[in-house]
Amino acid sequence: MRILMLTDYFPPHSGGGVEVVVDQLSRGMADRGHQIHVLTLNTRGGERREERGNLTISRVPALDLTGIVGVQFAISVHTIPALISELRTFKPDLIHVHNLFFRNSEAAALVARFSSTPVLLTMHLGDMGGGFSAVKALTTLYEKTVGRCIVRSADRITGVSAAVASHAGSLGASSSQVQVIPNGVDTSLFFPAEQVPKIPTVLAVGRLVPNKGMDTLVKSVPGVLRSVPNVRFVIAGDGPTNSSLRKLVESLGVEDSVEFLGHRSDVPDLLRGATVFSRPSTLEGMPLTVLEAMATGLPVVATPVGGTPELIVDGQNGYLTPVGDSAELADAIAMVLSDPDGAARMGLRNLETVRSEYTWQRVIERTEALYFEMTPQGTGN
Repeated sequence: MRILMLTDYFPPHSGGGVEVVVDQLSRGMADRGHQIHVLTLNTRGGERREERGNLTISRVPALDLTGIVGVQFAISVHTIPALISELRTFKPDLIHVHNLFFRNSEAAALVARFSSTPVLLTMHLGDMGGGFSAVKALTTLYEKTVGRCIVRSADRITGVSAAVASHAGSLGASSSQVQVIPNGVDTSLFFPAEQVPKIPTVLAVGRLVPNKGMDTLVKSVPGVLRSVPNVRFVIAGDGPTNSSLRKLVESLGVEDSVEFLGHRSDVPDLLRGATVFSRPSTLEGMPLTVLEAMATGLPVVATPVGGTPELIVDGQNGYLTPVGDSAELADAIAMVLSDPDGAARMGLRNLETVRSEYTWQRVIERTEALYFEMTPQGTGN
């Protein structure tokens, strides 16, 4: 089968979950004998075109505005011409579009009006939730206009969690059109450490953008220190809120307890060096870092947004605390750190869950089955 993958971000771009998902799916499908073309934006200086056996990657010129607007955002005038060229030359059996908020997804919605090629849309984010901010207001406006057009252009839709699938319904997708195929984790990379870290360590990994809730984590530090004075907080990732987070650490006087690592490529090792993983997001789909922490055998303290409650059951394999509540977050982290035996049981439950339900092999098999369902005429080459 010939599959055209559309995504704005793909390795060597890193820092978000979508590029990891598309990379895993693309390589997995290519290994199963399918011809895969990835059309993406060139945001990190990758080769204009790469060929790796059955996998071909095309990167079009783009301007990354993430540092200016404060959220992940890139623009390009080349998406529509590049997509039309791929349809003419590659002649895919199916187009797999990733994320509502990408320029390539907008191009697909426009071109789909003039093409008979079936379109599968994978939504990676759910409802923005309550409250008000400029970003939320703009996102909601986008979803109700452009997002609805992208949803209507798709023949089938997958959500990375039940919460995301439900959100697809709120944007006009029919229940028969939508199904859940969750994200996965590479258990050959993410596995437990042989020994428990000597110093209690709270780890957070992710892009430093507002919706990851890193400010809430930083505000929780003084509360945790009162219960566990020798605790160490480690934040791995980079992004537009880096400077403000560092200033917040200074204003709280906790510089000796918080370490910013920047972007790291050794996340599996960082997880194995942690005691508990924290993800106090305001918005999620199916957070890969939570799955990776679970695969490493860590208890998780997070917020009940998006697909996170489908992974973490409060009090059983971690704790769920209200969005933006640094005091509750501090109490939950302190409870985990103060009960090593309970933390070990939570971590074991997470490990068992990932190995039984969230491997990439399982995700790839389910996605391939949907591909064949959408393209009965598709072949294995």
